[in-house]
Amino acid sequence: MIVMKFGGTSVQNAEAIHRVISIVRNRLHDRPLVVVSALSKVTRTLCSLAKEAEAQHEENVKDLLAALRERHLLLAKELLADNPKLLENAIEDVEELVSGLETFAGGVCLIGELSPRSEARIISTGELLSSTIISYAFNANGISCQWIDARRMVITDDNYLNARPDLDITESNVKRIVGSGSKGVDIVLTQGFVASTETGAPSVLGFEGSDYSAAVFGMAIGAQRVEIWTDVDGIRTADPRIVRDTRKIDVISYEEAAEMAAMGARVLHPLTIEPARRKNIPILVLNSGNPEFGGSLVTRGDESPDGPKSVAVREEVLFVKVCSCKMVGVTNMLGKVFASLSARRVPVITAKATESEVCLVVPEATDGFKESVDEIGGWADVTIYRDKAFISVIGRNIVGFEGLGDKVIKSSGKVYLADVGANLMSESFVIDRDRLAATLKTVHDYIFR
Repeated sequence: MIVMKFGGTSVQNAEAIHRVISIVRNRLHDRPLVVVSALSKVTRTLCSLAKEAEAQHEENVKDLLAALRERHLLLAKELLADNPKLLENAIEDVEELVSGLETFAGGVCLIGELSPRSEARIISTGELLSSTIISYAFNANGISCQWIDARRMVITDDNYLNARPDLDITESNVKRIVGSGSKGVDIVLTQGFVASTETGAPSVLGFEGSDYSAAVFGMAIGAQRVEIWTDVDGIRTADPRIVRDTRKIDVISYEEAAEMAAMGARVLHPLTIEPARRKNIPILVLNSGNPEFGGSLVTRGDESPDGPKSVAVREEVLFVKVCSCKMVGVTNMLGKVFASLSARRVPVITAKATESEVCLVVPEATDGFKESVDEIGGWADVTIYRDKAFISVIGRNIVGFEGLGDKVIKSSGKVYLADVGANLMSESFVIDRDRLAATLKTVHDYIFR
């Protein structure tokens, strides 16, 4: 079997879904497990709906629900116009899902409170809607499809909005449920992103978590490969939205791909790599809009050549300096800083310690960060530098790449932090955000031209 995951832009409308059906039809001999995301931008709409419900803005909630209902019903009618019975069933299912969402959002509106568990319940609706309609579309096009609820298979902790699966329990569930569900049908179809806790409460795997779902499913069934279908031609040497002449990376190691994701590259979710690496399952990154174009292969390190592979960026970060004369030893200070951040689940992109200070890079708008700063500020001086960006050159054996630091300094005007990754697979720099585009283009040209 193989896993084929299609992201939101790959299923954004009827035309895109017809392409997906054609792509899957050409893989039927591989017995695919198909994983789909919500339609493009639906998860963001659901996040807005949740916040509007919490704010008790009833009219805004009604408008968002009406737009969701209309978009999904219209999609079902476009895809199933030639099959009245399947269309009738799809409409019933969509109405049931939206009505359930309406009732739940109404409850949030009534009390004006939104717990993480309630928010997970709301934002997981997008995948249930899209997968329901797409499963009917497969059947209408002569591909027998069994729809399976991912919440029955992927069991997580209770960090509802950024949940982590119990891989052993999940693997057992997937083997049993997919094994039974795949009998007598061409494909099994399920959802990315959504899951549940051991008590059955809804949870989600974090924003853009469908890649992670696909890798977990691939690990569980021992897939021959996991295919991640996106809207770009494979993994690129830089963000094509900023740099025009990027190149496709033909082969990249698990370690390099994980480093790219951690450093801000948007092709794969940061946690996608580990489940595949566990069982040495290759990952192919492909373009659903250009399916004949060869994609990028993520595989074992010995198949990936040395040298720079990509320049990744994070556009919205804070650079933080912590300094205290009261602390004895930087190790103790570093430990206290990390303990405070970890207790509030504040992600740290990178950290560097000297004899007199600890420097950190964290994402902007991170829940819990202000509380950590207040706590750390009780025993140390904390300086926060805003409007910064993070740029990283990633690849095997690239540390000390000649002239790289000079190029970054000349292009950016100022480097606030230069750091080498612990695995010696990246060199990273913190710069002013308004210099990011120019610096990225300069560094990319220097390395890849």
